[in-house]
Amino acid sequence: QVTAARSSSALCRSTSAIAMFVTVVGGGNSTPIFAALAKDAGHQVAILTRRPQDWNKDDIGFVNEDLSYMPQSELRVAVDVVTSEPAECIPQSDMIFIAGLPIHFNPQVLAKIKPHLDMSRKVYIGSICAYGGFNWVAAEVLGQGNYSLFGTQLIPWCCGTIEYGRTGLVIGAKRLLRIATEDGKDADGVKPLLAKILKMDFLTDTDFLASSLWPNNPSLHPPILYGLFKDWDGLAAYDPEAVPSFIYADMRTESAKAMVGESDELCAIVLKLRTFLPHNEHLKNDFSMFHCVNENYKEQITCAYDAVSSVMTNKAFAKHKIPYTKVEGGVVPTLKHKFFETDLPFGLCTFKDIAVMIGVETPIIDAMIRWNQKLIGKEYLTDDNQINGRDAGECVLPSRFGLTPQTLEFGNRSMGEPESKRSRTA
Repeated sequence: QVTAARSSSALCRSTSAIAMFVTVVGGGNSTPIFAALAKDAGHQVAILTRRPQDWNKDDIGFVNEDLSYMPQSELRVAVDVVTSEPAECIPQSDMIFIAGLPIHFNPQVLAKIKPHLDMSRKVYIGSICAYGGFNWVAAEVLGQGNYSLFGTQLIPWCCGTIEYGRTGLVIGAKRLLRIATEDGKDADGVKPLLAKILKMDFLTDTDFLASSLWPNNPSLHPPILYGLFKDWDGLAAYDPEAVPSFIYADMRTESAKAMVGESDELCAIVLKLRTFLPHNEHLKNDFSMFHCVNENYKEQITCAYDAVSSVMTNKAFAKHKIPYTKVEGGVVPTLKHKFFETDLPFGLCTFKDIAVMIGVETPIIDAMIRWNQKLIGKEYLTDDNQINGRDAGECVLPSRFGLTPQTLEFGNRSMGEPESKRSRTA
């Protein structure tokens, strides 16, 4: 039986020494979860979404299946504001957290909130997905200001939606979570605030470069789907009984090979980067898929023999499905989905651009880029083996921000450089 816990003002005041106005931007799986947790921690909470009419601000929360993370099986709260108008929540916000939308929307979301930001105030601006060069993108869009950028290196939980606008679902929470900040040392103190909101007292530091290379969605979705559909012509229907339903739990041999191969290539990129940035402690971690998934999910994995078994037997991953579209004669993979539209320009292409910059060969990543871009009608990677195709401007490419191997870690908003030196190069 589900037991709900509703926040009381007394409890809220006791759980957080600093009361903030927190705006959660988005409407997807993680939005009701973070919003409910922030309210439960004693903060005023707004949700900025395109669909405010589909939300009930007086009854928002989530069901929790991971009782080792949080002993309550459900948390429900009333938030303060649900709106589609940035002017109604951004000016007073102390923390703005982009959660519940694919990261390829980050540039346009940041552009919408920028006119309403007081650049003289210290405002925490973060993303639930710190990969894809969030700090590079945010600095370019927002320009100069007193804001402090942060991000969770990984989404804090594997999660879903039970009822849009009302109830999220936590399937399994991380057992270790790094928080990316611009200096990698949390100089502005966002980590203690997030620890109380997320109910995770084990948060630790990282930087945005390490987060962009850490095994994440682009290290899972593209290789698994490539292994399944690399020979697909983009048209022919599949028998629904012949293709897997669950993206992780039903992993097949070719997918496993691609996933491990990409992991090896990312580790090679990190190894070479260490020679350019020998002082960067965050690049000294183990970036392999095997280490990452076991570090984050620990006892939720029932067979930790290798990377493949660790992914397949991770309880937190068990419910995630491959999206299919019904067509005449069967089903086809759904191409208009973040698996194909986000993980490529904000993941694989970012990896490739760094690899070219430092001279690391990435044949598996190359093959996945060429396969994926063809399916969605894009041209990123060209015959000269660089991300300089017709649609390259859609990608997060450190080279296009004017960065070099030596400046990757601090990015285009670093060390007080004049704006003219930090501006993006065409």
